[in-house]
Amino acid sequence: MTPDDERIPLADIALERKRLARDGALRRRLADHLVPGLPVDADACELRVPEVRVGSVLGTLVDELTTVKEPFFDTVCERWKDVCPDVPARPGRYRDGRLFLYVGTSGLVFSLRPKLAKIKKRLLALPGAPAARRLSLHLEVHAPPRTKH
Repeated sequence: MTPDDERIPLADIALERKRLARDGALRRRLADHLVPGLPVDADACELRVPEVRVGSVLGTLVDELTTVKEPFFDTVCERWKDVCPDVPARPGRYRDGRLFLYVGTSGLVFSLRPKLAKIKKRLLALPGAPAARRLSLHLEVHAPPRTKH
């Protein structure tokens, strides 16, 4: 390796300088609070650096990783009331050709099961719909979405 290959990127140098300045300020703060003759705690409060909480980052990260844009599902959600106005279900999720419709009770699952073929036929008429054999409908019991008062 030549010295040119071992160069540190400018962003890393700036970050290291910032870190060194922060640590120096923390050590000076600790030195200001020291009492001569007393021991120094191994984890002194003055030397602690605030950290980002995992929970504050994790929610948005998981949402970004698990969100897949499906144009067909977006169309179904937008036009659900027009396509199936008499159906007491709502589109829940769509993955790998499986469209899950959410209903409020198990009784609705029982009553809607015979109507799935008719609903599927209506949905296949929407733009961007997959082939008939690639789409399957499923019913799941879910509580209705909360509305803001």
